[in-house]
Formats: sequence, C-alpha cells, structure tokens
Amino acid sequence: MSILTVSNVAKSFGSDLLFSEINFVLAPGQKMGLIGRNGGGKTTLLKIILGQETPDPSVVSGVPLPARVALAPGRHLGYLRQEAPVHPEHTIGEEIDVALGPIRAIQARIEDATHAMSDAPNDAAMEKAMEAYTAAHDEFEARGGYAVEDERDAVLLRLGFGPETLNKRVGACSGGEQTRLALAKLVLTRPDLLVLDEPTNHLDIAATEWLEQFVKEYPGAVLLVSHDRYFLDAVTDTTAELEFQRLTVYKGNYSHYRRQKEEKIAVQQAAYENQQAEIERLKGLIKRNMGADANASNIRHKTQGRIERMDKIEAVKTDTTRVKARIDAAGAGRIGREVVRISELSKTYGARTLFSRLNAVVERDERVGLVGPNGAGKTTLVKILLGDEKPTTGSLDFGNNVKPSYFSQHATDDLDVDITVLESLWGAAPGYTETEARNHLARFLFTGDDVKKRVGSLSGGEKSKLALARMLLKPCNLLILDEPTNHLDIESCETLTEMLQNYQGTLMLISHDRYLLNAVTTKTIGFVGNGSVLTVEGNYAAWREAQATPHPPKAPPTPKPKIAAPAAIAEPVRPVSREQGKARAKAQDAVEKAERAVQIRETKLAEVESILASGSRNHDIVTLAAEHARLRDDVDAAVAAWEKAVAEQEALG
Repeated sequence: MSILTVSNVAKSFGSDLLFSEINFVLAPGQKMGLIGRNGGGKTTLLKIILGQETPDPSVVSGVPLPARVALAPGRHLGYLRQEAPVHPEHTIGEEIDVALGPIRAIQARIEDATHAMSDAPNDAAMEKAMEAYTAAHDEFEARGGYAVEDERDAVLLRLGFGPETLNKRVGACSGGEQTRLALAKLVLTRPDLLVLDEPTNHLDIAATEWLEQFVKEYPGAVLLVSHDRYFLDAVTDTTAELEFQRLTVYKGNYSHYRRQKEEKIAVQQAAYENQQAEIERLKGLIKRNMGADANASNIRHKTQGRIERMDKIEAVKTDTTRVKARIDAAGAGRIGREVVRISELSKTYGARTLFSRLNAVVERDERVGLVGPNGAGKTTLVKILLGDEKPTTGSLDFGNNVKPSYFSQHATDDLDVDITVLESLWGAAPGYTETEARNHLARFLFTGDDVKKRVGSLSGGEKSKLALARMLLKPCNLLILDEPTNHLDIESCETLTEMLQNYQGTLMLISHDRYLLNAVTTKTIGFVGNGSVLTVEGNYAAWREAQATPHPPKAPPTPKPKIAAPAAIAEPVRPVSREQGKARAKAQDAVEKAERAVQIRETKLAEVESILASGSRNHDIVTLAAEHARLRDDVDAAVAAWEKAVAEQEALG
C-alpha cells in the first residue's frame, strides 16, 4: 500500500506550463530524492503535495485528466522548508514544546481515558473508556511517544543546542540556527512522511552526518529535495528528476541515477543523430524527385509520401543547451611559490578560543579546504586573511603580488534585483562590450535570452552564479569561496565542481559539501574544536582518515616562523641602508621586467593557439606547430626567470 499517491498533476502560471503528467507513488519506508534545475518546479510540486497549491489537470491528447494527490488515511506528514517558520518571541525550549504539543495532547487523552476507566459507573462507560484508551495508546506508540522525551535532549545536542541554549530567544538566533531548530522540531514529531526541502543548508558536516544517519534509519517514508550529493547517495533508494516539464523516476540513489541518465542521454543522442540523418536523406530524395517528370503520378505520390513521412518525425528531446562552464579569473600577474603563510595564529573572544597557534603555508596552485563545525573559526580565519579581523596573536602574510578575491555566503545580497543579468555584469565591468559581457556570462551558463532576465526573477542558485561571475571580473590570483554551494541546485553544484577542478590558480574553500571537497581540494585545514586545528595533505576523505587515526602522521615540517615581539618591548625598526634600498629597487625592477617578458610570450602563444584551434587553412599547420612548440619553451624559460627574480627579491626581505 502506498503512503502517497500523485497522479496526473500539472501546474501552469498563466500561459507558462511549469510541469505536466506528474505521476508517482511513495511506499512506506521508501526514501525518494527529488532533483532538478532551480526554477524547474520542485518547490511548487512540494507545495501541491502539502496542499498549499492547487494542481491543474494534465491534458493528454487533448483530454484533461483530473489531478489527484492523496495521503493514505490516518497518516501524518511533516515538512521542513528552506526558510522554516519560527516564533521569534519564544525561547528555544518553548519552541520545542510547541512542536511536541500534538504528542503531549495524545498523552493527555491517555490520562483522561485512564481516569475515565477508574471512574466508570457501569460496564458501558468502562468499555467506552477502554476504547478511547486503546486508540490513544496505539497512536501514542505509533508516533514514538514513549521515546520522544528521551530523544529530545539528544536531538537538540546533535543539532548544536546544548542545555545552556534552551533559554535563548529564537529571534536572537541566526538563520542557520533557526533552520536547525525547525529540523529538530520536525524530527521529534516523527511523521509517517518526512518532506525535506534542502535540509542540509546551514548545517555543518557533523550535523549533516547525524541527519544522514537519522534519515537512513527512519522507519517512515521520506521525500527529499537536496543538492548534497553525498547526502542523497547515503539516504535515498529512489531518484525522481523533474526535467523538460516531466518527472522521471529512477531506481537507486543519486550515483545510480547518474549512470542511468548518462546511458539514457547516449541513447537519445544516437536517436537524434539517426533522426537527422533520415531527415537529410529524405530531403535529398525529395529534391531529386522534384526534378523528375512532374506529370508522372507515381513520382508525385512517392515524393508526397516522403514529405508526409518527414512531417511525422518529431524532434528527439536532448539537452543540447548544456555547455561546459569555466572560471577565468581576471589576470592579476604572477605570484611566488608561497601564497599565504600563517604563523602561530590564534584568535580568542573573551574566554573562548577559536583556534590556537595555527601554522600553515598555502602554496601556488594549491586547493585548500577549510572544514569544521559551525562557529569553529573557518570564516573568522578568512576575515583575518582579508584584513577584516585582527588576530589575537601570530601573523598571516601574503606572498609577492597576491590579490585575493572573496565570495561570501551573502554575496547575492549585493545584487540589484531590478536590473537584468547583462546590466548587472556591466555594473561590475562598465568597459565591456555586449559581446564580451555575453561571453563572460556564458562561462556561467547564462546564454541567449537568459542575460535579459531580471535579477529578481532568478533562482537562488542563478543569483549565486551571477555573483560569482561579477566577482571574477576583478583581478585575482587567490580565490576564496565561503559555502559556494548553498542555494545551488544539483546541476549547478556539478557545474561548480567542474569549474573548480579546471581552475588554474590558488583556491581556499570553506564548505560542508563533502562531494565538492573531495573532488577539488589538495590540502585540508580542519578545525576540530577546543582551539585545535589538524592540517592534512589531501582532500576531506584523507583528513577524516587522519582525524580517526589515534596518532595521525605529522604534516611536513614548516620552517620556523618569525614572530613579532610584543609592542611594549619591540626594537626600533632599523633604517634601510642606501645599498639595501638600491638592491631592493633593482630586484623589484627585475621582477617587473621578468613578468612583462612572460606576458609578451604568453600573448604570442595564445595567438598561435587561437589559429590552431580555428582550423584555418590559410596557414601552414606544420610551421605553426613548430612555432607553438618554440613559444611554449620560451614561456617556460620566461616563467623560470621570473621565479628566480621573485626568489631573489624575497631573499632581500
């Protein structure tokens, strides 16, 4: 028996069809992941299931079929949406009590029935009281009533709410805390069907892994919208994709879906190519027969038949609009081997220590993941890096010519919602031509009429991509991203992963997306609590393995940092001698000349590569290939000379 039945569901807004012919059933205990592009209708479909939107009938072959959404009788549904409602005047403890109200109401019915049985004046009254007791008791047991009080504190603690937080006003909580509180309320009510809309947003990795285990072991059914690929793989047994206004259900988790989808696309592409070949063949036959004797009836019939056959061929639906995105950060010049040096860095707020005596070096082209619980100090470290916060002790220094660019969790707040995507980009790059602006936006999958959309009409994920596109117009050679997958749909997460994998530069990444961290990072700095930090060469999986090891291997030794003396006993800065000044100026001049030499050779190399890529027949390919090899060697030699000049400059202090 199904717990949820959805049949013939459609939805239009005016003349715009969002989706149609949505049909699926959800069985008790089944866990379905609902995926699709932002703006494709996932949240609207959830609202229809919840009764918050009215479905339209699906029209099949001109016949309207009545829509039906049915929850099995006596079943209870619980919903967590992305912006969960709370009562700001309540304390956290009071908000939890509100959530437990229905359970406690059943408990009150049990107590009332117990009293009624004790006071029953006759057999009829006793029988009635016993029936009421049995019904209430069965419902209480089915809803996990006997365990809920014991689970209350455990659930709150795993979601970051210790006993000391229960008197905190909800209105004083951050957005992430409010989301976690709403999740705790929902978990404790134990509905028969859990409907979760992006439940891992605002959760750190520890809370996400706890929720992952909870959902896996949850006896009820789950309908889940998420962009967290690891989470989907861990908890779902069915994947439903909303695409091209239809819902396709695949057996298996997200990884199984990906394999099935790739096979399906390959079949569709082959069908499309066969179809196009058939169309071209028919066109050729028609053209030849048109030149034949028009009075010959058999030729006319043959030609007409071929035309009718061609008219009956419908276009095979393939997603030809998906193009590869890439990050091309604006040039900021070359940097030395050391991009960032962190020496004995500590940060405390009153009696609370975020991190203590942190030492790390970020080298050119490294991809560093920053992981740890919410509030452990990841974003604070970045703020110190950007100069927005001061460390309590220690130092953090940039290497030569480092220009960082920062993408914050709230980057979309700065977007003007009343202008178009193209106008928004022009606001960050007023000197761009329309062609240049369109080319830059295309790297982030804004193509064709997408650039004419009003920013306010974009989904959260599209706004994030636009904010990233704007940010990368600034010259930078160190990219710092803080939770970039928040609010992205799953396809955009895949796109961002590919972009970062192909990014040629140095990256620092704060994220709770384990899939992204494992796919992209080469070094991991993990905040493990109590001010401790564990740094591991490798991705998040390597860091977790090292964390689980009783005596993790030590990281390669870091040269002893130079620690500034306290201001009260600081020695006066010695004046630079005339000879030292001349040497430094000469070294700086050498670095600049070497950098210009690299840029000149890279420009020439790019010109030759452009000609080779064009496939032009106006050039001798053999000669061009030889020229390309020579220029490649020239670039390598120029880069080596530049690195030597930088090293000599750094040696002078």
